[in-house]
Amino acid sequence: MKRPRWLGAGCLAAVALSLCLGCVAPVRRAYEVGVDDAYDRMFTRSEGWTGGDIASTVPLSESLTLWLFGDSWVGRVFEDRHVQAEMINNAVALQAGKGASPDGLRFFYGTRNGKPAALFTPPDGRGFYWLSRGGIRTRDGLYLIVSQVVKKEGDSSVFGFEAVGNSLLFIDNPLDPPTLWRPEILEIPFFERTADGVEIDFGDPQFIEAGRIYIYGVAFDRPRGNRFMLLARAPESRLRDFSAWEFYGGGRWGSDFKKAEQLCDRFGAEFSVSYVPGIRKYVAIYSDLGMSDKIMMRMAPAPEGPWSEQEMVYQTPDPAKDKDYFCSAAKGHAALSGPDNLLVSYVCNSTDFWKMASDARIYRPRFIRILFESP
Repeated sequence: MKRPRWLGAGCLAAVALSLCLGCVAPVRRAYEVGVDDAYDRMFTRSEGWTGGDIASTVPLSESLTLWLFGDSWVGRVFEDRHVQAEMINNAVALQAGKGASPDGLRFFYGTRNGKPAALFTPPDGRGFYWLSRGGIRTRDGLYLIVSQVVKKEGDSSVFGFEAVGNSLLFIDNPLDPPTLWRPEILEIPFFERTADGVEIDFGDPQFIEAGRIYIYGVAFDRPRGNRFMLLARAPESRLRDFSAWEFYGGGRWGSDFKKAEQLCDRFGAEFSVSYVPGIRKYVAIYSDLGMSDKIMMRMAPAPEGPWSEQEMVYQTPDPAKDKDYFCSAAKGHAALSGPDNLLVSYVCNSTDFWKMASDARIYRPRFIRILFESP
């Protein structure tokens, strides 16, 4: 693999520290970080789908990868501004092959009254679906886990939404065009808001190992502003059978999701957990506390941990351009990575909607790649 063209700020900081402290040697990082220009260019688009958030991936086959997006712009971009455009709540894309070719990417969404519309909508008509929880391909078909989101009354800010639950969408024809998918929809019961303000939320399937799907979750302590990693698993053939789900806590697996152990803190609202064979480690990637210019990484020898202390691998430059810009949604894409590297995306947005609408350089996935050294 070609080495990254840019080394992360952490490397420079370590060198500076060694110069300041003289005989104290810096801690050597066993990886390098570079901007992935090819994937950045692939998502710099001027017609059709021109921007969106979330940006998760699910491998459908050896040669086909599904991209999942939340709120998305569909229309045109002119002089870096969205024009003649609609914003819809979710969309998907199919990528042929592993290379970052714009011609290998096709986008899909719905239509309503001749205009672009979300591909998936809640059957009860309440709010909308965000494809923020990812998915997994099994022998049976494709499973997507979606958050059902509603607008908060009296809150017109870009944060004026809240999740009211998660649903499991099962698609038995995943290799057909997404506009032909007719998912079976099941409400996931493992969602709770406690009296002291903690939101327990399961539903991020990350990988299959030894016949089990590992599904991560988050405990969001709103009063203290902290997020914690949780872990569940289910047999690959019984993901729809919620009685078969197990939750990790106290060194064992049990049936009560409320007893799931908080495995690490400062976790992301969106994230990834990937096995990187070149270093024989599980690697978690996320934005610090969910919304930050800092992309964080932890490592572990097993899906449940123990997880290392978090480490910043990259600081996104976009928030420095404007006081209203912020970044989130950092995650890895194992299916588009190699045995010794991990492709990572993140998305930047603005607290001012009209700034976001007038700057098509943000509100689309941006990419870095982490290149690990073999142990």
